[in-house]
Amino acid sequence: SDKLVLCAIQGYALGGGLQLPLACDIRIATSDCQLGLPAAKEGFIPGLGTYRLPRYIGLGRAKRMALSGENVDGREALRIGLVDYVVEPDSFDSEVEALTQHYLSISSEGARQTKLMLSAFQDYTHAQFFEEYLRRQVIAMASPDHPEALAAIREAREPDYRRR
Repeated sequence: SDKLVLCAIQGYALGGGLQLPLACDIRIATSDCQLGLPAAKEGFIPGLGTYRLPRYIGLGRAKRMALSGENVDGREALRIGLVDYVVEPDSFDSEVEALTQHYLSISSEGARQTKLMLSAFQDYTHAQFFEEYLRRQVIAMASPDHPEALAAIREAREPDYRRR
C-alpha cells in the first residue's frame, strides 16, 4: 500500500500475529506485550516472518528469535528495532490516538513518496535509487502539499494538509 499503515500491538503477537505488524510501517506496542515466532519450536517455518524480520532487527537477531522461538516484550522489541514506540498499557488508547493524529498531520503525498522510496531501496542499485528519487521528488513537489508546507514555514505555523 502507498498509504502509511500504523499497527497497535497489545497482548500477544505470535507467529502470524507478528507477521501482520511486520508488514506495517509504524508499530506501537505496549511494554508488556509479547512478540515472537514460535514456528521452529512447532516444527515448521515462520513464513513471511523470515522475510521481513531481518529487515527490521538484522539477520543475527532474527535468527536468534526465529530459531529459538523465544518471545520478546515491548521494551526489548523497541530496543532491537522491532517496534517503533512503546507505551504503557493504561495509556495505550490515548497514546495510539496521539501518534495516529501526529502521522495524519504529515504531508500525505510527501509521506507516500518517502514510504515508496524506503521500501524500494533494498532492490535498487544506487543509480536506480537516485533516478527513482528524482522522479518521486517531482511528484511530491507538484502536489498541493508542497505549497502548503512552504506557506506554513513562512507563516510560522504547522501545515494543515487536510484544509486544501
